Amino acid sequence: MKLNDTVWIKEKNVAGVIVDVSYRCGTKYYIVESIVKGALPGHDGGEWPLFDCVGEDIEVIV
Repeated sequence: MKLNDTVWIKEKNVAGVIVDVSYRCGTKYYIVESIVKGALPGHDGGEWPLFDCVGEDIEVIV
């Protein structure tokens, strides 16, 4: 998976776009921005919620 891939966040049932990739403590993290507008309580990003995911949490939508 790479920047700008459209992905499905399995646990949240949300589609989004990968907007950042980083490594923390040896683990690769993906910041995914929802493709559905609307703030969600408990998530950063305001009108376009952001989700902090690892590879097992998401799958690429083809």
